[in-house]
Amino acid sequence: MASITPQMPVRTKAGNRLELLLSAPMNSWIALSKDESKIIAIGKTFMEADATAKQAGEKDYVLTRTPDAWLRRALYPVR
Repeated sequence: MASITPQMPVRTKAGNRLELLLSAPMNSWIALSKDESKIIAIGKTFMEADATAKQAGEKDYVLTRTPDAWLRRALYPVR
């Protein structure tokens, strides 16, 4: 998996959001810019990613967690 650094720009549409998430380390917390166009911080914990984003001077960002593993899933309606 490709490694990333904070401030790496990525296009902002939904499909590109997936590209951004896939580029992040698995099983980690990431802070995304408000427009979700770049990763501004990465941490092993929520608190670490939050503190790193604040240290970078960011005030408005989105924190999310990446999965332990990417799995293919087939979704279908439950009746």
